[in-house]
Amino acid sequence: GAGLAWDAPSSWRPKPASAMRKASYDAPGGCDLSVTAFPGDVGGELANVNRWRGQVGLAPLQPQDLGGAVARFEANGLRFAVVDLRSGEAADAKGMVGAIVPYGGATWFFKLAGPAPVVAAEKPQFLEFLRTVRAP
Repeated sequence: GAGLAWDAPSSWRPKPASAMRKASYDAPGGCDLSVTAFPGDVGGELANVNRWRGQVGLAPLQPQDLGGAVARFEANGLRFAVVDLRSGEAADAKGMVGAIVPYGGATWFFKLAGPAPVVAAEKPQFLEFLRTVRAP
């Protein structure tokens, strides 16, 4: 089936996408933005949030804590669940802002990852980018 479309900021440089990646960008300050899509619900929201938490070195959430950890919005008829993660306050902390978007029987993942201060600085641009995501 057809995928989603979006408008990336001009400051993000497209990179070659890999087998799993629908798109990949270098964002300012050493951040990496990836867009992936997988069939079905890929284990559900909690499993995916916890997979991302593991990638930045955080402990998994319990099911009852998921609601407080996820920001939700709708744009262009799509539902977005966004998590903002960082591995701590150290100067070399890892950061990630990720969005989970169900669409067309698949789950799409938009993930901005890199040094925590840079991810924090780029987050407003990332959230604006998410609001451009649409079904073709």
